[in-house]
Amino acid sequence: MSAGPVPVVTLLTDFGTEDYYVGAVKGTLLRLAGTRLQLVDLSHEVPAGDVVTGAFVLGAAWQTFPEGTVHLAVVDPGVGSGRRILAARRDGHCFVAPDNGLLHAIMDDAEVVHVRRDDLFLPAPGATFHGRDRFAPVAASLARGDTFEDLGDRIDDPIRLDRESPRREADTLVGYVVHVDRFGNLVTDIPAEWLQRHHGVMVWVGTHSTDRVVDHYAVLPPGKAGLLVGSLGTLELSLPGESLATTWSVTVGDRVEVRLDAR
Repeated sequence: MSAGPVPVVTLLTDFGTEDYYVGAVKGTLLRLAGTRLQLVDLSHEVPAGDVVTGAFVLGAAWQTFPEGTVHLAVVDPGVGSGRRILAARRDGHCFVAPDNGLLHAIMDDAEVVHVRRDDLFLPAPGATFHGRDRFAPVAASLARGDTFEDLGDRIDDPIRLDRESPRREADTLVGYVVHVDRFGNLVTDIPAEWLQRHHGVMVWVGTHSTDRVVDHYAVLPPGKAGLLVGSLGTLELSLPGESLATTWSVTVGDRVEVRLDAR
């Protein structure tokens, strides 16, 4: 007789791996789920308290997992405060996270509840480790098949990130750097399909610019930045063998302009 699929729980935190925090969260999940679990680390290297980066990583990865996956995300600079604990459901996936914008990328078409299940929370000597004491028990409850609707009241006002959407203005595409990866590539929120075919393109980030549009990194000459379609279907900027973010002094949130038919 088949034992059925093993529930998958992903973990995204800013805990790093030097301390005991990640291990304690995993141990709590395994102890409380009452079943086998497959735990997958999305990342534990989100910069401390960086909700924007955490939201990007979660948004980039969650759809690669099978339906039924529970995504536990804890980047929680408001730990111990009155911020809400959320559970969300979208396209067969469940999410557990603080109400601080961390779930921004999945909010469209999602059901969201304010978790009010004190009976699930673990007693603790302090309020500094809700990842272990509150979020993990809620995620374990979902992983063992408990009912999503029983977690709390549905809400329609979860916190979202304060971010403008990319837009088209005449012959210019306007967007923003939403992520800088470990190679220093600049990931933008401008859909690649907006680029289409044009006689010439000039991309500006601050005072820096490039007119090179390439298919892959190796085509770029050393020391020359270029624009290409990234793995998420948005436009990216790269500098071969170097960090473009460092070279151009670019950070998340910087404005990007793609001027079309530039000559």
